[in-house]
Amino acid sequence: MKVITNNEGAVTILKPLGPLLAGELDELDKSLNILVRDWTRRIVINMTESGCIDSAGLELINRYHQQLGEHGLRLKLCGMSELVRKIFNLTRLSHRLEIYPDTAAAVRSFV
Repeated sequence: MKVITNNEGAVTILKPLGPLLAGELDELDKSLNILVRDWTRRIVINMTESGCIDSAGLELINRYHQQLGEHGLRLKLCGMSELVRKIFNLTRLSHRLEIYPDTAAAVRSFV
């Protein structure tokens, strides 16, 4: 899977192009690892092109959310499909992570 990275002000936005499934997460993992290593303070994962997620994808997002939080850095999510949102609700990750309807709302939430 390809991951597009861009910035809106001081916020880095990652947009994975494809489902977040086991065997497809290497590029997203690498992109997030670079941001952690560079102490990027504000990160949004735009999930508009990721219509599906499995346990490996959930674990990856949760791991980086925890790792970033330990260093005072923040990870937020946006643009989830209805299916992905239901999965986050069922796993109760929606209670731990900040989720926004779109990129603009997620970026504004850092202010």
